[in-house]
Amino acid sequence: MDNRKIDQLVAEKVMGFEVRNGQRAEDGKRFGIPSYSQKIEDAWQVVEKLDRKYEFELTRFEDEDKWYCDLTNWNDDLRSIRSVEKTAPLAICKAALKTVGVEV
Repeated sequence: MDNRKIDQLVAEKVMGFEVRNGQRAEDGKRFGIPSYSQKIEDAWQVVEKLDRKYEFELTRFEDEDKWYCDLTNWNDDLRSIRSVEKTAPLAICKAALKTVGVEV
């Protein structure tokens, strides 16, 4: 799945935006969808959205050249989610999508 499709899924399923024709729709207006899966500043919005429910940990192991994103919900039966990717933004997005039952 390409990054733009992942960004659209994050916008709709995680962030709660209405998405139409690849754009965020709000109050009858259309806006571009942030590059959640490519830019860390956009991915951080996702972290802030999930911060109320999940403990967040982002780790990079240089010898593996991968990023690990772990989200843990201590309130509901100790739910833990992990995503491992080449970039931090993509790891954050894929872990976030798993919190809403979307596997990519």
